[in-house]
Amino acid sequence: MQSPQQLPLKDIHLPDSVSWWPPAIGYWLILLIIIVCIAVFFIIKKYRENHRIKKLALIEYQRIKNDYQENLNKKQLVTSLSELLRRAAISSYPRTECASLTGKDWLNWLDKDLPESDNTFSSGPGYLLTDFIYSKSDYSDDVNTLLNLCHRWLKKLPAVSPNKENPL
Repeated sequence: MQSPQQLPLKDIHLPDSVSWWPPAIGYWLILLIIIVCIAVFFIIKKYRENHRIKKLALIEYQRIKNDYQENLNKKQLVTSLSELLRRAAISSYPRTECASLTGKDWLNWLDKDLPESDNTFSSGPGYLLTDFIYSKSDYSDDVNTLLNLCHRWLKKLPAVSPNKENPL
């Protein structure tokens, strides 16, 4: 009989250690979830930035409307609405497109995004934005219609990336 050292046995071979690459499917899923979460975060952030001017303009509109309902000062209302529309337009559109417009040209420019109807800036109560300060008449019905018209216009503001430090 042979001794154990003389038997024709081969030494035990252990398998190679597990490599770190390629990772298991669970790691790929975690990576995918992280990438999707980051993408969703940036999409939401961009959306909120793009609608910031519109949101601020509508908040300011509501403040102006509330002031008018408390004080019933039509002159202050029309002046504030005119300023708000001008600031919103300059913040949302190229400055060269709307900043220098006055009178009928300004009213026609405000109408370009509104659907055709009787209540527009150039053919409806929008004339108050240019004429009210110089008139002595009482425009109670027109002032309420102007409020609604301005609200419609502000809701149609385009979504843009604000490129100014302090919009509105």
